[in-house]
Amino acid sequence: MRCFVTGATGHLGSRLVPELLKNGHDVAVLVRDGAQATRFPTTVMVHVGDATDRRVMREALAGNDVVYFLMHSLNRPDFAEVDREAADVLAAAAAQAQVRQIVYVGGPRPDSPGLSAHLASRAEVGDVLTAGPVPALVLQASMVIGDGSASFELLRSTARLTPWVPVPSWMHNTSRPVAVADVVHFLAAAADLAEPVGGVFDVPGPEQLSYLEMLQRCAWVLKLPVRLPLPAPLWSHKLAAQVAGLVTPVKAAVAEPLFASLEHDLATGGPPVTAVLPPPPGGMTSVDNAIRAATEPEADPAGGEVFTEERTVLTDASPDDVWRAVNTVGGEDGWHTIPLVWTVRGAVDHLLGGIGLYRGRAPEVRAGDVVDFWTVVRRDDDARQLVLRADMKMPGHTLLEMRVDRDGGRTRYRQKVTFTADGLLGQLYWLVQKPLHDVVFATMARGIVRKAATA
Repeated sequence: MRCFVTGATGHLGSRLVPELLKNGHDVAVLVRDGAQATRFPTTVMVHVGDATDRRVMREALAGNDVVYFLMHSLNRPDFAEVDREAADVLAAAAAQAQVRQIVYVGGPRPDSPGLSAHLASRAEVGDVLTAGPVPALVLQASMVIGDGSASFELLRSTARLTPWVPVPSWMHNTSRPVAVADVVHFLAAAADLAEPVGGVFDVPGPEQLSYLEMLQRCAWVLKLPVRLPLPAPLWSHKLAAQVAGLVTPVKAAVAEPLFASLEHDLATGGPPVTAVLPPPPGGMTSVDNAIRAATEPEADPAGGEVFTEERTVLTDASPDDVWRAVNTVGGEDGWHTIPLVWTVRGAVDHLLGGIGLYRGRAPEVRAGDVVDFWTVVRRDDDARQLVLRADMKMPGHTLLEMRVDRDGGRTRYRQKVTFTADGLLGQLYWLVQKPLHDVVFATMARGIVRKAATA
């Protein structure tokens, strides 16, 4: 296919172009400044001009099969007018060039009155494109998590800025944030459609979270303490944007319409994009892994003296039932151990400057996901093995391994804790906490097996 990309230097376009090239497509792009041509491989045809120029767009779209509308003029006060005109021009030029497919990424359409200017503009562009004669595939996504996304930069900068966060009512509204890698996957897959597709489809992330919850998740991935929420009923979008313009890389003029969009629940509810395009290999990326991919990699902890403690519980419950019980630990289901023990440990950790308990987890955890104050290191469904790494403050590093297998005609649940001490202080820590540790983890092992037996 011959693919044409507007917004090719932006957050999505800059990732889509190499993906299309890798998939064997011919690619052409539109840039406003000829100096940007050096950003692309020599195999990419670069057109210079403005997306609202009808002559430029007629010439640029000639001979292309799939056209991507990924530009967004949010940095201009007249962004709605500019984007509407660009959509009109593109729809007409695409029809004249006999383009087979238009693809556009917009925002969700909340089922509530008084849309923000940003969301209203995104919806209007989608309507202009779908009303044209060329089939337009409109993908609706809320926050796209990735380095360079204005929404994500606001989130990351706020999480890093201060341990206290002003919380107006609009920070409790929810959305389904999606990884940039997943959005790019669907965009690239659209070039391989056997037949053109028209219509509006949602690109929902795997979790529905409030903006405050997303901020806490970002802090956790960055290994920061839980941000302390402060009720702020007078914290308006304009005030928040002005502060953001001073302390984050995002300009106030861009931040304000983004904050205004948070007045709505942005959880999507339309037909999913997987009705017309294949899902990413391995499924949608969790919020934690999306944030982690957008932030700098962490170094592995250094080694030290290793202490291990292992226990086994036999049960008549099936291996599948025990494995399901293992995969529900944490979050709202808790840890099947002594009541409040993790709550107290989390409070102590928070006082010491750690992340605290952080009660939360992805619905189906994979490597890199959070489970309260643990991180998933490995999940192997075939071997029925789950390995977690503790993230609370301590003079060492702890791994918790949970494994399910057969022992004759019964099911065996094995639980192993491995602690790598940091020097003498770490060794003393292990010895001092071990009596309570033994009770807590023994109770946990029996609790997991008990839950499986009553499933």
